[in-house]
Amino acid sequence: MSVSFHHLAPGLSNAVLALSQTPLVKQVNETIWIFAAVETLHLLSLAVLGGAVFALNLRLLGVALQNVPARDVERATRPWLWGGILGTIVTGSGMALATAGGLVGSAAFFVKMVALVAAILLSLAVSRLVRQEPADSRGIASALAVVALALWAGSILLFASTNGIRAGALLVALASFGLFAAFTQHYRRLYVVAVGAIVGGGLLFAEFWPASRQDPAVAQTVYFATVGGALLVALVVALAESRSRAEPAPGLHRLPAFASTLAWVSVAAAGRWIGFS
Repeated sequence: MSVSFHHLAPGLSNAVLALSQTPLVKQVNETIWIFAAVETLHLLSLAVLGGAVFALNLRLLGVALQNVPARDVERATRPWLWGGILGTIVTGSGMALATAGGLVGSAAFFVKMVALVAAILLSLAVSRLVRQEPADSRGIASALAVVALALWAGSILLFASTNGIRAGALLVALASFGLFAAFTQHYRRLYVVAVGAIVGGGLLFAEFWPASRQDPAVAQTVYFATVGGALLVALVVALAESRSRAEPAPGLHRLPAFASTLAWVSVAAAGRWIGFS
């Protein structure tokens, strides 16, 4: 299975390729220092965006800045969030046009774009949830979160089912297990041991079991079963953690913040996979 912009909209991809051949875009692409400057600004925008997102998300997850009110963190990071989003979109669009020939047919690039939309919407939903009073209507923030979660789930499904890049989905899953371990309190040791045994055993089984080594479909089944078993452990621990904590509505901000963090991890993973696919 492979999904890309070329497969979904051949006419659009042809138009983008034609635009990438215009004199201005060709000059940007052929002038090393211009492309390097745009790429540098892109990385800086991503760094600013990542800092703003993770500062608020880690505060909501109880990992960092626990003595600072969440609204103060959101207020301080909001300008950086919007600046990072705008900078990333503008510079990323310039880089994409310059390298459109290799991107329109790239499944990893398509996954990255879907995950990017999901990550931006989730981050905006988290920010809006933090700003609102408990009695306020949460319709817009909830709608943003639902749409974003659906898009992110789609990006992970594409990641996991596409030849050549499916290992990237496993890396995102491992990142999710690591992040969850960071903010568990009462059952951290049990969680780490159980997930470590399941993931480690599954990977070893997929690597050394003869049937798995000979048939990629069997290996993929083992990988999915491993991730599914670890997810089941995580869900059980999450339920136990929520019952053991005294703060009101513990999942209200925590779940969107967790999903937002992983969506950005998915963007980074898919972006790095573009060069390998």
